[in-house]
Amino acid sequence: MSELVIDLARISAVVFDTDGVVTDTARGHAAAWKHVFDAFLRGRSGPFDIRDDYLRHVDGRPRLDGIRTFLASRGITLPEGSPDDEPGAPTVHGLGLAKDQIFVAQVDKYGVAAFPATVALLHELRRRGARTGAVSPSLHGRKLVNSAGLSHLFDVLIDGNDAALMNLPGMPEPALFLEAARRLDLPADKIAVVAAALPGIEREGRAGSGWWWGWPGKAAARASRMIAEPKSW
Repeated sequence: MSELVIDLARISAVVFDTDGVVTDTARGHAAAWKHVFDAFLRGRSGPFDIRDDYLRHVDGRPRLDGIRTFLASRGITLPEGSPDDEPGAPTVHGLGLAKDQIFVAQVDKYGVAAFPATVALLHELRRRGARTGAVSPSLHGRKLVNSAGLSHLFDVLIDGNDAALMNLPGMPEPALFLEAARRLDLPADKIAVVAAALPGIEREGRAGSGWWWGWPGKAAARASRMIAEPKSW
């Protein structure tokens, strides 16, 4: 993928995918999923691959969609259940509640770290007059940004609670990013998007969008180079 360059003569705002780009939480999500899926899959299928299965089937999707997508890849279908299920029950909701319980416990115990170079990029963007937004399919997206002490750096923040209230699909659909554009009152071609989730990158490539995409684990490094080389803007 070509180097990410943000031309502020063309772009008025940058919207960031939260997990793995702004906050270093992707590993925590993946570890929680592995714990839940491996316990469920024992005797049914091979273990959950913390990288390939996570990126291909779970990352960037609303929690329940991720469960359905991953289990479908193993030829497994579960009853939906309900939000009142016991965490870990053999239902879509039961597995989702178990994952949520584990992840929230990690956040409460260890807090949330932000990528320093991405934080530097946010400060630089705002200093140069660009607006910023954060998007997360997680129901805890707002909590994670607040825990990292970064809420003041975003003009708009959209998470899984907003998606549920507005019935917005998660990735691979770009609905959350389009909602950020709407709240920023800007057309999509005036917004750059830095995202970590593979399904979203693939979707935007197929759509021929003018939005620009980052890549997992490299957003911070790109941010450092952009700050170090301001003429590239």
